[in-house]
Amino acid sequence: MKALVQSAWARCLAPALAMLCAMLAPLSASGGAFPDRRVTIVVAYPAGGSSDIFARAIANKLTQTWGQPVVVDNRGGGGTIVGTQYVAQAAPDGYTLLVTAYAYTSNPLLKDSLPYDPAALVPLALIGTSPSMLVINAGLPAQSLGDLIAMARAKPGTLVLGSSGNGSSPHIAAELFANEVGIDITHVPYKGMGPAMNDLLGGQVMGIFDIPTSMVNVRNGRLRAIGIAAPERHPAAPEVPTFRELGVDLVSGTWYGFFLPAGTPAAVQSVLHKGIDSALADPDVRRTIDRTGLVIQPRSQDAFRQFLVDESAKLKRLIDARGMKISID
Repeated sequence: MKALVQSAWARCLAPALAMLCAMLAPLSASGGAFPDRRVTIVVAYPAGGSSDIFARAIANKLTQTWGQPVVVDNRGGGGTIVGTQYVAQAAPDGYTLLVTAYAYTSNPLLKDSLPYDPAALVPLALIGTSPSMLVINAGLPAQSLGDLIAMARAKPGTLVLGSSGNGSSPHIAAELFANEVGIDITHVPYKGMGPAMNDLLGGQVMGIFDIPTSMVNVRNGRLRAIGIAAPERHPAAPEVPTFRELGVDLVSGTWYGFFLPAGTPAAVQSVLHKGIDSALADPDVRRTIDRTGLVIQPRSQDAFRQFLVDESAKLKRLIDARGMKISID
């Protein structure tokens, strides 16, 4: 009789205990607490750019926190489409994350078709935001915004501006700039900011809209900062005037964030979000990211999702208001 009572109690308690365990320790596919093996962060840009710096700093901290390897896999190309498609098709188990930027919102608006469904990804965590800053090769004769505009108007189409890819924030900023000041530019897309910056320093392109990480090359004399597309001067580049100060109504920038395949269990998403938030609060990680000029802005998943909705709506309004046609196919 005693054994039967104990067995009945066990049957009653088992569901509650199972639910409690699930709440306390999200399980991986192999049955252990998540994560119990390597986690891969896919960066949708080549190595050497700002996104690579962010991802590696966070990955190193997560490795320490979780006691599991967190590695960065650079998959640049196609204006972030290569890396984004890869993660969109990955198993929804939390072991494959995407780090991408502005093109995530611009590609669905500007491209006729995509090889992945944007709904196949869910926003996880915002890393931060940054305004775009126009920098040019220091070898150009233009010393100011006025000089640059005059040069571009004298020979339409000869101002060659690079970008980290079609539909990227540097591309959009360049198109908005050209539209606002009434000039024709030649846009050269690259597979990421690293290759684009190399060609700018080498003189293959004349300028680029980058985040303030470019101030390293401005201060060593290799680049010249023309203006920053922000409402006010940036703390990482206080000597650079805003475009509005120079008489041009241009405010444009980018953001960087983490995404996951849709269908990833909510408990796993929670572990990942908490881990990234904790990494972004780490002093060493913050110092690394601060040096790039990115403003760290951690927020909830719901707030990040709404942020992306707002960014898409803002880009659509800008394009519609200016009657712009930006071709990226």
